[in-house]
Amino acid sequence: MKKSKLYFGVSRLPIDFLATMGAFLLAYYIRPITDLIPGVQYNFYPELLPNFDEYLNFSLYAATFLIILFIFNKLYSLKFREKFGKVLLRIIVLVSAWLMFIIAYYFLVVHQLFFSRIALAHIWFFTIVFVTAGRILILFVESLFLRFGIGKRRILFIGVNNLADQCFKQLKKDKRFKVVGALAERVESRKIDYLKIIGTVDQLEHIVKKYGVEEIIQADEARSSELLGFCRSNQIRYYFIPDLLRIQRTNVEMEMIDDVPLISLKQTPLEGWGYVNKRLFDFLFSLIFILILIPLWIIAGIAIKIDSKGPIFYKSKRKYREKVFSMYKFRTMVADADKVKQNLKEQNERKGPLFKMKHDPRITSLGRFLRKTSIDELPQLFNVLIGNMSLVGPRPHLPEEVDQYESHHYQVFAIKPGVTGLAQINGRSNLDFEEEVKLDVYYIENWSLWLDIKIILRSIGVVFRADGC
Repeated sequence: MKKSKLYFGVSRLPIDFLATMGAFLLAYYIRPITDLIPGVQYNFYPELLPNFDEYLNFSLYAATFLIILFIFNKLYSLKFREKFGKVLLRIIVLVSAWLMFIIAYYFLVVHQLFFSRIALAHIWFFTIVFVTAGRILILFVESLFLRFGIGKRRILFIGVNNLADQCFKQLKKDKRFKVVGALAERVESRKIDYLKIIGTVDQLEHIVKKYGVEEIIQADEARSSELLGFCRSNQIRYYFIPDLLRIQRTNVEMEMIDDVPLISLKQTPLEGWGYVNKRLFDFLFSLIFILILIPLWIIAGIAIKIDSKGPIFYKSKRKYREKVFSMYKFRTMVADADKVKQNLKEQNERKGPLFKMKHDPRITSLGRFLRKTSIDELPQLFNVLIGNMSLVGPRPHLPEEVDQYESHHYQVFAIKPGVTGLAQINGRSNLDFEEEVKLDVYYIENWSLWLDIKIILRSIGVVFRADGC
């Protein structure tokens, strides 16, 4: 999912919360000085005004409850945007229902009426106005970004037919999308205003790189398996337009563009809110682990300096998609290990692009213990904290190892690399590279926070059992 789409989508939640709090505070301050309808007087006694701290606490709980209502009613969906009129109607209905909950809470739990019916009306009105204004502000900022080409989603059609043309006409009206064209089995001329053919399906890889394609919509059934594999290996979102005469219920995600149904086969649940939840989980727990393990950082650092010459930490270049980043570990090898590696490549004992020697002469005596207990991996928690790694995911590899990948190996780039993963708790470096990729792809396709927790717990067991290599 495009980051700009994710940021704008997620930003609705805190803005809605602040808008609701603003409505509560405004209602509190204006009630003593004005009535709901100018010229129509309602009796109000200042002593009925609740204590501000109590009112603020209640406002926080009430605003949180409204956000929960919005969440369960999919007002924070990160799929194709609903029409604004429908969103506004749902906001009015949900805020009205929420107000009924507040009245019921005071009547059934507090056993008294809200301090002012006029204030309740103010809260209802201002919440709708402020939340709607917040949504409009987000749309305005997003539109401003799109005007400069930031956040546009570049889409390529595969195949041309009436449904593809209809879908294209709708996407063409939306500033968020840029349709680069379509690929067909053969190049043919088409009428103006219809989907333009820019090449053949055989030129797919070249066209994708040339136009920076991020999403593909398939409009016919030809080469479906081949195309899906290509999209997964290149982290491209894949959709197809189904033939409604043949389609049956399947465990896939359906979206609509006008009257055209799109079925999306997601590579991983780690999209939209899944990405947000995993990042929050990573940030929180990496910070906790770093603080808890402070005594271990000190002991390990001192032991490494005593054991051999060289720095405490080892910084290794790793590659994720097109980016190279520095991954941190406790040093377990002699200081010039990378230079010595060139002379040992012929002794590689592992199939695939990764280098592995069971009795690697570069490893220090303390280094073997650190690797056996996986303590050498702990500094990668800082990589997780800053965001270029995750607690759980495929292992990050060296740029020269990534250069040796076969096309299907690139499927592991669907998510960030991790400190631990299914491969690390199911054989570690004893696995063939192909087996490791299969485990990583399984994790990518079946991700959940509960699966992350189980893998982390089993990884901690590896440390205590000293099952590392």
